[in-house]
Amino acid sequence: MEPLWGSMSSCLSAWEKLPQNNCMVWKDWIRRHARVHRTVKHLMAIAMAPWCCCLRKPPSLIPRRLHSAFTMGGTVEVLYAYKDNSRSVPLRYDQKRIEQTCQQVARGEWGHYGQVDEWLYAALQRYPISGQRVAVMGSADQGYGPWYEAICLHYGARPVTVDYNPIEFEDDRLQFIRAPLDPAHIKPFDAALSISSFEHDGLGRYGEPLDAEGDLKAMQLMKRLVKPGGHLFLTVPVGRDKVVFNIHRIYGAQRLPLLLKGWQVEDRFGWEEAALQRDTGFGWQPMEYKRGPDGWEARPLHPQCPEYAPVWVLRNDPA
Repeated sequence: MEPLWGSMSSCLSAWEKLPQNNCMVWKDWIRRHARVHRTVKHLMAIAMAPWCCCLRKPPSLIPRRLHSAFTMGGTVEVLYAYKDNSRSVPLRYDQKRIEQTCQQVARGEWGHYGQVDEWLYAALQRYPISGQRVAVMGSADQGYGPWYEAICLHYGARPVTVDYNPIEFEDDRLQFIRAPLDPAHIKPFDAALSISSFEHDGLGRYGEPLDAEGDLKAMQLMKRLVKPGGHLFLTVPVGRDKVVFNIHRIYGAQRLPLLLKGWQVEDRFGWEEAALQRDTGFGWQPMEYKRGPDGWEARPLHPQCPEYAPVWVLRNDPA
C-alpha cells in the first residue's frame, strides 16, 4: 500500500504547487468557481478515504454514522479539505529558536494569526498573568516557533504546553504535558490560553479520535483544569456555522453559545456581531477572486476585518 499512498501524496503535493500566475491554469480556475472548488475537494476526500483507513492516517471523510452529529442534525454545512498533523517523532524547539521567538514577541510582532495577536496582547495587559502557571493548549509553531509559550514568558507567566503530539523544549522555563489530561492527576492551572485550538478537537487531524463534540468537551474539561476565578483566553474562527473536515470548525449563531456555555464572558477583543453571518469559505483568511486590469486577483473577502477570530476572556466561575 505504501507506494500507492506515496503516489497519491505526490499528486496532492504537485496540485498544491501548481504555478500561481494570471494565466487560466486549472488550479486558479477551480478556486474561482466556489461550487466546483467544493466538489473537487469532496471528490479528493472520497478518493483518499481508503488509503487513510489502510494506513491508519487521520480520516478524510466524516463517517456516515457520525454525519448527523457533526452537522448538528443536518443544519451545519460541511466542506472537505485535508491535513495530517499527527506525529510520532517529537517536535523539538532548540534554545536559539526559542530566544528568537521571545525577541519577536518583545517587539510586539504578529505571528501566524495576524491581528489576533494584537487583540491577545491587549487582553493580557488588561488581565495580567504574571507569576501564574498557564496552560497553553496546543503548540502553534506555524513557522514562528513556540509563539504562545513565548507570549506567556513575555508577560511573566510559567507556560505549560498541552498537546496530543510530543514536544521537547531546550529551555527549563517551558514544560510539556501530553493530552488527553486527567484533571484528577493534574494540579489546576491559574489560567489558560487556547488560540485556534479547540475548533480542531475531535476531527482527527492531530491524531485524536473522532468526536463530534470534541470541542465542547474540551471547553468543559478546561473548567476542571483552570482554578475557580481563573481566566481562559480563547480564540476560535467565527462565521456561519460550518465544519471544514478534517481542518477545523467555524462557529456561528448555533454552535458558539454551546462552546461558551458555563463560562462567564468577562471581555472580548476584536468582536463583531456581524461576523457570525459571514461566509468564511474554507479557511482562516477567506479570499474571493476578482478580475482586475492585470487579470484575476485574489482579494480578502472581508477586507474590513480579515481575521475572524476574536479573543474572548472567559472567567471560570464556580457552578
